[in-house]
Amino acid sequence: MSAGIAPDGPHAGTEGLCEQIRGALAGWAPRLLGVHIHQTASGPAELARLMATIAEAAEVTVLPGDGAAARAELHAAADRASAAADERRGSDVRADLAAVRAGCRRAAVAIGERVAVGF
Repeated sequence: MSAGIAPDGPHAGTEGLCEQIRGALAGWAPRLLGVHIHQTASGPAELARLMATIAEAAEVTVLPGDGAAARAELHAAADRASAAADERRGSDVRADLAAVRAGCRRAAVAIGERVAVGF
């Protein structure tokens, strides 16, 4: 995994990535989708449940901007979050969580939300 995406180590950074994703979603999902975001995302399994809820809520919500693209990104992110939660499938948890984070960012941009650029 490239530098800046996730820390080194077999599972280092999974909790941090989950928290980054939760924090980013907390900025717009409650307001646009009516989804309550808990104060923490304690791991990939909890994040997978949150992403599934957000993707389902996006299906029944009129979204500003390119809502279809946002829905597609949220569904793809939910699928990757599910893969991260199911480590038995041999998924690279950090890569899956980085993909979830990227998909959530693309969804936010598609609906016109401001997204901070980080390097």
